[in-house]
Amino acid sequence: MAARARGLGLLRGGLAGLPALGPAERRDSIFQRMKLLHRVFKTAVFQKQMARPVSEGTSGHEAIIISGTEMAKQIQKEIQRGVESWISLGNRRPHLSIILVGDNPASHMYVRNKIRAACTVGICSELILKPKSVSQEELLDITDQLNMDPRVSGILVQLPLPDHVDERTVCNGITPEKDVDGFHIINIGRLCLDQHSLIPATASAVWEIIKRTGIETFGKNVVVAGRSKNVGMPIAMLLHTDGDHERPGGDATVTIAHRYTPKEQLKIHTQLADIIIVAADFLTFRSYIFNTKALDSLVLKPGSEKPKEHLASCRAPAIPPALFNYSFMSDSSCETKKSFSLSAPQNSSSVNEDNGHSQKVSRELGSHLHWNLLLNAFSGIPKLITSDMVKERAAVIDVGINYVQDPVTGKTRLVGDVDFEAVRKKASFITPVPGGVGPMTVAMLLKNTLLAAKKIIY
Repeated sequence: MAARARGLGLLRGGLAGLPALGPAERRDSIFQRMKLLHRVFKTAVFQKQMARPVSEGTSGHEAIIISGTEMAKQIQKEIQRGVESWISLGNRRPHLSIILVGDNPASHMYVRNKIRAACTVGICSELILKPKSVSQEELLDITDQLNMDPRVSGILVQLPLPDHVDERTVCNGITPEKDVDGFHIINIGRLCLDQHSLIPATASAVWEIIKRTGIETFGKNVVVAGRSKNVGMPIAMLLHTDGDHERPGGDATVTIAHRYTPKEQLKIHTQLADIIIVAADFLTFRSYIFNTKALDSLVLKPGSEKPKEHLASCRAPAIPPALFNYSFMSDSSCETKKSFSLSAPQNSSSVNEDNGHSQKVSRELGSHLHWNLLLNAFSGIPKLITSDMVKERAAVIDVGINYVQDPVTGKTRLVGDVDFEAVRKKASFITPVPGGVGPMTVAMLLKNTLLAAKKIIY
């Protein structure tokens, strides 16, 4: 109450002391003073919170589980209303073009989800499929054509791309105003300068979860575990920047950890954090060693970060392409929609040559999740964040995606980078995997597409 009373007193005193100005000048002066008083009030409240005794923290509770699925449904309804309103004014329906290269099952699955979600909100979509052997020049030609196509609102190139294609060059080949993934150098640069831009969807999803949940960021300590240019870095930028700038930030104190941060040091940082965002950097096959004795149960063990030190022991099988069944559908709201189902071979084998040794792998793959695991390894680190690394009442947002074998059922299941069951007993908020950041990422991609169609940012 003292902080609130002080703020109101300053407001009354400040407004009373305004000089005799014209209406416009007086309005601008009032606005500037209101902004200043708002920051004073936030600082006073923050200092009061920091002065609270530690004993106020409660234990023996469970965190509020943030349903990204439900939040995404709400956002999709908002986008759908926005699309309908846009069209009712005589504008062209928003159109999303997706370029998909190769036969990576995970990429096909992600694209399928994006196309389905786009159809739900009334955004037209098209899928441009190219083989893994496609040249970089051909991809750039495609992006050039889409850049000039007036019916196309947004362009997305599904990552990762084959090794012979430079992802940065292709992403920069998309014009910034149609770059709904937010990866173009201009969009990233504007993000770093606190200017309006198309924000990378995953980072935008995390920021939206924080805002809609009401998690306070002003003056708080935040740890972002992961420094990838598409996820970790933009998340950190959104959280640490000034809340009064053109693109408001979170005014938090942000620490970025990465794969070379010692676990002991990471623990020190996370134990001080009010918010922990886990977006561990993507790891390739060369960062993991197959445990050949346990290969039947699809167990992978962490290996050296330096491929040359364990190349001889790496047994990453050269997996043949999965089989995809495509179906096409259309309806009254969009021109042509493409959806597809994924099926993996029930029996497959491969031979990997490595230092003169060969290894045959033959497995029954009952679901595409097993196939995806073998093909993509992990995109994060299961149980990277454990309960002893989290302080009471911290908020934990898990961006990780990992396929692991359930020790009880023996089935493959999806988990994040956080030890969910243990951490939820200490945290105030926590996102699940699946059903957390993933659905929100798709929703924010669609929001970017609508923004691009309306040309609000560019």
